[in-house]
Amino acid sequence: KNGISCIKKNIVDLTWDFDNNTIYWTGIKPFVYTKMVGNSNERGYWYAMNEFCAGEHGGTHFDAPYHFNKDGWKVGEVPIDKLVAKGALIDLRNETQGRVENISLDNEHGAFDQGTVLLIQFGRSQNWHNRTKYLGLDENGKLNFPGISKQAAEWIAKSGKFYGVGLDTPSVDPGSTADFMTHRIFGQYQIYGLENVKLVETLPVRGFTLLVMPMKLREGTGAPLRLLAVLTSESIW
Repeated sequence: KNGISCIKKNIVDLTWDFDNNTIYWTGIKPFVYTKMVGNSNERGYWYAMNEFCAGEHGGTHFDAPYHFNKDGWKVGEVPIDKLVAKGALIDLRNETQGRVENISLDNEHGAFDQGTVLLIQFGRSQNWHNRTKYLGLDENGKLNFPGISKQAAEWIAKSGKFYGVGLDTPSVDPGSTADFMTHRIFGQYQIYGLENVKLVETLPVRGFTLLVMPMKLREGTGAPLRLLAVLTSESIW
């Protein structure tokens, strides 16, 4: 057996739809269809064509290391072999922050493998269709949602095992951040971020493959992302 022949047809889409209601980071131009054509024309066949405009950082999207590191990879520069990775999941639905003690769980499920993309589930996906709750907006418009602490980001980066980290929140940093230290640390170590990941399905803690497929924006600081988890009956590695 080799590679794909070992995969059961069990694929989970971890991507939210992009449309005029998609949640975007505050201050970023949201996704909007600027033109939508769909009709039967005079030649007797259906023709449809849309145009859209959007910022790079909204919906389920990819953060390139260049986002917070001027010498980091831009989206189009991330090596393709880092976009197909072993997946690992940590469930922090009862936590308000990703700390070292609840991320470095090597002892519970075994050591993380080299070449892993780590997904962290805070349970925010349940609020996706309510922008105020999802962003944790207070009466002053300040953001309040969980993220990864500086110390945990340093542990992840210095372990040397991770290509990327994904969260079911708008940012790898907590919403209250003023310095974006997690972004900065990940950028320094060429670790990419996956934000607004759709975590509503049940995933195993190990034993799946992630296909990380950002739009290939050559100069991108980020990009819309299609993220798939392939659940395997046998390891394809």
